[in-house]
Amino acid sequence: MLALISILLLFYISQNNLITLLIAIEILLLTVTVKLIYMGSVYDDIYGTIFSIVIIILAGAESAIGLSILVSYYRLRGKVGHTI
Repeated sequence: MLALISILLLFYISQNNLITLLIAIEILLLTVTVKLIYMGSVYDDIYGTIFSIVIIILAGAESAIGLSILVSYYRLRGKVGHTI
């Protein structure tokens, strides 16, 4: 799990395209969510499941807002890239 998070963080830092950065952030959130669900089932705790549902809801809202900002940026600039 830690290796996946590390690889995704490196992918997040090294990319030039904003859409792939949003995808990397979504995969990171889903990785944390899967870990919370697993730990909740191991320790028989309902709070992990509830918190993972909240994370999924927030990730959906973040995706919608991020993609709408990207569409507006693309219409304004004509390209979707960034510099670090």
